Amino acid sequence: MRRRLPLHTGSLTQRFAFASAVLAAVAVLLVAAASFWMVNRQHTSAIDLLQQREVAFQARTVGDTLATLASRMDEVAGSPILATGLVDSAGRETYLAPFIGGLRQINGIPVQVLFTDFEGKPIAGNGQERFDGPQLAWLRGRIDAGVESAAIFGQGADAELVGVSLLRYSRTNTPEGALVYKVRLRDLRPGATSNFVWKAQARTTAPGPGLELPVKAPPRFAHLGLTLRVDTSGLDHILEEPWSQYGLIGGIAGLIALVVFLLGTRLSLGLTQDLRKLEGFASRLGQEGIDGQRAELAGSSETVNLARAFNGMLDRLHSQQEHLRREHQRKDEFLAMLAHELRNPLAPISSAAQLLRMLFANEPRIRQASEVISRQVAHMTHLVDDLLDVSRVTRGLATINKADVELGAVLREAVEQVTPIIEARGHRLLLDIAPESLPVCGDRTRLIQVAANLLNNAAKYTPDGGDLRVTLRQHRDMAVLRIQDNGIGIGPDLLPVVFDLFTQAQRTPDRAQGGLGLGLALVKKLVELHGGDVAAESGGLGQGSTFTVRLPLLEHGRRTARTALATATPAVAPTSRILVVDDNVDAADTLALLLGSAGHRLTVAHSAQAALMEAARDHFDFILLDIGLPDMSGHELAAALKKLPQFSDAVLIAVSGYGQEQDRHMSREAGFAAHLVKPILADELIDTIARLAATRKPLPAAHRGQV
Repeated sequence: MRRRLPLHTGSLTQRFAFASAVLAAVAVLLVAAASFWMVNRQHTSAIDLLQQREVAFQARTVGDTLATLASRMDEVAGSPILATGLVDSAGRETYLAPFIGGLRQINGIPVQVLFTDFEGKPIAGNGQERFDGPQLAWLRGRIDAGVESAAIFGQGADAELVGVSLLRYSRTNTPEGALVYKVRLRDLRPGATSNFVWKAQARTTAPGPGLELPVKAPPRFAHLGLTLRVDTSGLDHILEEPWSQYGLIGGIAGLIALVVFLLGTRLSLGLTQDLRKLEGFASRLGQEGIDGQRAELAGSSETVNLARAFNGMLDRLHSQQEHLRREHQRKDEFLAMLAHELRNPLAPISSAAQLLRMLFANEPRIRQASEVISRQVAHMTHLVDDLLDVSRVTRGLATINKADVELGAVLREAVEQVTPIIEARGHRLLLDIAPESLPVCGDRTRLIQVAANLLNNAAKYTPDGGDLRVTLRQHRDMAVLRIQDNGIGIGPDLLPVVFDLFTQAQRTPDRAQGGLGLGLALVKKLVELHGGDVAAESGGLGQGSTFTVRLPLLEHGRRTARTALATATPAVAPTSRILVVDDNVDAADTLALLLGSAGHRLTVAHSAQAALMEAARDHFDFILLDIGLPDMSGHELAAALKKLPQFSDAVLIAVSGYGQEQDRHMSREAGFAAHLVKPILADELIDTIARLAATRKPLPAAHRGQV
């Protein structure tokens, strides 16, 4: 029977979980209570305040309108011209006409205005006056009493506010007439939900929902007791979503959560001390690495078991790390050696092909064969470069060597590379290239790689006997390359990620050579490095696919410069004495033949000692050194040659199968004027010698003979 341990010796997880649950429950209850109270309180307060301010604003608006009305009417009535005209002139309408025209509206509210004589008889109005009998009788009473006042006639929506201003003769100060005016109370309402209440009004029904506020009116209207009543029920919807209150609730909840966290942290200090020690050990692993690190086997049973598992994992990781370190080092050494060993046999092949092209320039078949060899050697060279550069390309660290490139020629060379695959599978290829030149600024090799990868992809995923169509056209300022096939197509699930690393369609026996899923990812990256874009389209499985590459074309001025550059003749170097040092006999001999055909005088040595012996017998203008010599490195040989007085002006050129940046840096440090990577193009080598010869300072002839 299993014995149950007491609670105080139980697992840390159980104890901490119990404490956290209690604190969390309390926090939730507090947050819920605070939220309910705050939302209701703030919402109610906000609605009340909004209603009060709305009613106050409307009441103030009515008061301002009444003040403006009284002021304007008193201003007109106080004119001495009016009273004088009423006393002295029979044509009183002539005096009144200028005043009547400006008294049609006050603050946009229609006003009815009427001028009367001292008996209350109408003289002239503003064309809107409609005064009934009771109103005119009230007017005569005001004139007789000599009092300027106001009254409200009617009830409900028909109620009218009537006021009078007396026209006094300046000599006697007696009323000679009156200016009576009225407005409808419904026109004075500032809003559709507001109404007026006054002292003399008879209320027949109980007031509805809303607020009432007295109108602060001028003295002439104060005795009326005007009160504005506003129905505020329509304002409630404005604050249906109290987001500010929610923010306050969130703040309170956050504060409560912080308190709960602090309490829980303090409570867990005694419960998780062992775990915190193990956490510190894990942090040191991340900072210092796993070498020599081991967890302490102390504390609770759970912590000891966890530490023991940590140590076992660290032992396995340490073993795997050592293994991976050794494998990585061997891989780097292998790739560097492989690139060097592959470049060495390519060098004499390339030199021989270039020599054939130069010696048999008038033999079309030999020239064509040499050009094919040269192109394939160049392609093989770039494959070697890609072998060393693949990690940088996939990590986005690849660089391109930009130059002016004609896309039509690039596409034809890419087709030439893929032609064996197309013919082997019996595909029909339709090549449609624009007749005009389409130059871009880019890396010729990388652009060939882009086109070849897309063509190879189309050929690979199209069943035997399929159709491939390649189109190159100009659209505005872009060159558009489109490669179409009627192959297996791309499914909708694969199309969005077709350019991602390691993405492949499902393999089938007829596509067993499917590759690693890097081709399209490299295409996308290389196209983007050229400032372009690539897109894939497909109607679905079995519907074929279309890949479209868009690249920016050169401006017209740069196209002209490119044409001039293409037709320019390479630089011609003066005849020089050149020493070629390479332990690869074929590479050294073909290089010597190549330079000899250009008019230079050559001496060949196949070891460092042989080179030193030749240097002791003769003077040389240029020395081409292979870095990987068997008896002495090229760098060491360069240092030995520079110690000879007659070689102080000799130009050293490194010729090597090692072409990484660190290799070029080491050559510069050793005093080499140039670093050429095998296989070397004839034009590149001859141009390099011509360029260096132009800047070289020759040693005086008298000093050359000293040995």
